Amino acid sequence: MQANSQKIPVVWTEIGRRPGQYVLNAIKVHAQIFPSTSRYIVLSKEFAANIKIEKCTVVYEEDLKQTDNSRQFTNQRRDWEWGQSSYWTNTTRRFFVLEQFMKTFAQEKLVHLESDCVLLEEEFLSGLFRQDDWGIKFTKQDSLRGCASVFLVNSVAKIESFNSFILDHWSEANQTDMTLLSKYQRIIDVNSYLPSGNLIDSEIVFDAGTIGRYFLGGDARNHRVPFSRRGLESTGKEYFDPRDFKIIKSGSGLYLENLLGEKIRLACVHIHSKRVPSKLETLTRKLISESSSKRGIIWKAGALDVQVVKERINSFVRRRIFRDKISDPRYR
Repeated sequence: MQANSQKIPVVWTEIGRRPGQYVLNAIKVHAQIFPSTSRYIVLSKEFAANIKIEKCTVVYEEDLKQTDNSRQFTNQRRDWEWGQSSYWTNTTRRFFVLEQFMKTFAQEKLVHLESDCVLLEEEFLSGLFRQDDWGIKFTKQDSLRGCASVFLVNSVAKIESFNSFILDHWSEANQTDMTLLSKYQRIIDVNSYLPSGNLIDSEIVFDAGTIGRYFLGGDARNHRVPFSRRGLESTGKEYFDPRDFKIIKSGSGLYLENLLGEKIRLACVHIHSKRVPSKLETLTRKLISESSSKRGIIWKAGALDVQVVKERINSFVRRRIFRDKISDPRYR
């Protein structure tokens, strides 16, 4: 496989778990918006059986070249103070997988998308990649957390340097991929944030998890009663607050528009609920409809996530009846 093309390739990483339907749908939507862009998804062989992904090349993590950084990360022990340690480890390990991907396929630039993030615009990114004065860029969630909903790499050397930074701080208590991104921005590169959070000094905004979460709901897996609640706000500071906006379609793009009629181009939407439709038309309709609705109690309650209900029933039967040790971290 050759990962090189005229357009910067887009890479998803779904390591250590079986990709859910929302991942496959996000790739389908991306293919509808950007049909000529090369797409790759990195999977773990253990969870890749019978996976069919349209218009996307499947790469197995186990087939990627090991690097010094990836070896060090694998061998560096880390004790977590909370549950789902495999999940939190893999959210950081993906940066090392991206380094391996780039070295394996001699790729100097790439765009990484989180699996519940849909990219809506690429002109801004294309302009960035025509410049050589930066190394990595990502979104700002709040004053203490970055977010890799969109994570850009402008050279192998820069992601190597970033991963070395992670290794230097990985043993510190309570560090996650999000706190490490924020720490990197503060200590190493103050210009590493994309227009996001409170840094909207242009006509475009990248969603670091507040816009999609507010309008389309949060992850039902995080609630005892599995509803994708809407209207959720961040508890931090310096985040992008979508409350005063609605989403409209103008020309070929989607925009956030406030009460004064001022518009900001929506570059991506981070659908935290994981309820990603398979068609761009459906996603567009949902964003416009949900943002234009009256935001009362019923709207905020969101919708029952049937997929999460099925996961919990499956988990209960396998754990309690068949005493099966489930390694797939989706089941919790």
